[in-house]
Amino acid sequence: MRVNIVRQNLLRADSALLSYPIREVVLIGKQLEQLGHYSMIWENIGDPIAAGEKVPEWMKEITQEKITHDDSFAYTDSRGYIKAREYVLKNFSNEKVCTIDDILFFNGLGEAINKILNNLPREVRVLVPSPTYPSHATAEAMHAGCDFISYALDPENNWEPDLEEIENKVKYNDHVVAILVINPNNPTGSVYQRETLEKIVAIAKKYDCFLIFDEIYHHMTFNNVKMTRLHEIIGDVPGLSLKGISKDIPWPGSRCGWVEVYNAEKDDSFREYIEMILLAKMLEVCSTTLPQVILPHLYSHPNYKGYLAQRIAKYERRAMEATEFFLKIPQVRVSKPKGVFYYVVELLDLPRSQLEAKNKAVRLYLNDLLKESVTGDFQFSYELMASKGVCVVPLTGFGSTINGFRMTLLQQDDALFTQTLELIGEAIAEYYP
Repeated sequence: MRVNIVRQNLLRADSALLSYPIREVVLIGKQLEQLGHYSMIWENIGDPIAAGEKVPEWMKEITQEKITHDDSFAYTDSRGYIKAREYVLKNFSNEKVCTIDDILFFNGLGEAINKILNNLPREVRVLVPSPTYPSHATAEAMHAGCDFISYALDPENNWEPDLEEIENKVKYNDHVVAILVINPNNPTGSVYQRETLEKIVAIAKKYDCFLIFDEIYHHMTFNNVKMTRLHEIIGDVPGLSLKGISKDIPWPGSRCGWVEVYNAEKDDSFREYIEMILLAKMLEVCSTTLPQVILPHLYSHPNYKGYLAQRIAKYERRAMEATEFFLKIPQVRVSKPKGVFYYVVELLDLPRSQLEAKNKAVRLYLNDLLKESVTGDFQFSYELMASKGVCVVPLTGFGSTINGFRMTLLQQDDALFTQTLELIGEAIAEYYP
């Protein structure tokens, strides 16, 4: 029975659209741990530190030194700390399409994504990829008050975007004002071909749209893989590039990201829209100062490039091991990622089945959970947690219609990573009849 004291309903009509499966599965996993008296292997979230990576001493020393400065405790410019913006413009952006005032810092890209969507008129839409990072899909849906609209990434073509679908959805829906691209891609690990990206830019130009490129993993491509950045190909099309320090530094807890605005002067409506985003940021005064103060010193440290290269080499080894492992399993389809630290496994012709749970309490909890309608890969993921103690994220949780899951390549312990693959392989073999 519901108890209502407040005189009005406090839930928005579109509240059911709000979800974040990457963390929601943790709540279930924690409950299963308690009921089954075991420890979960957490493969759900891209946090290098939580996965066991150690922060180098030189990073800690920079942080310790900068925190002794009084200005690290002060407000900074609403756009962001000037020296951080200067560094970003010189090293990560392009002065031909961006200025120091076109760089805006936010408390993580989650905040940036919400500012970008929430300052658009309700009736206009942003076309997002599928699968996609949940923050993008959820923000687009909540902004519009209905399901997000998307274009497909093709698992049979290294998860490249479906260009024909992009053009058709832009051409026949004039409410679409922007095309979102995540490159390098989360969740798939794909790094898109330059020709593909140039065609997306051409579509945006042809139909008078702007571009949003989430490039948070711009430093994280594997050996011999070239990433094409938006500023290299955008020409005179208005656009936004999203970057941050949560993955390549890595400092996810800093919640420090930024948006590079390109060609704001090319369109009065786009320029005024960016001004609204800045005004919305001014209402919060500024983003956290300390990470911005530290940013140039971390990226420019002589140890940084070698440190990053070592991490990326580990992720590529993990990707190769996972690919070799899953290619032996007939019920799945995989392609070796070209970057990032995620790995997607497609579950082909996925049945509805059960695995042997750790104990009766776990089974009863899971049975109760599965009384609600869930997609096939969510059911598999719950059974995997309950039986093998491995937490992954269902691929349909990334706004996809494809059954599968995403795991990470972050695990520091070689033996534990191999064991995780073996446990997942056992679960797949037992799940399929």
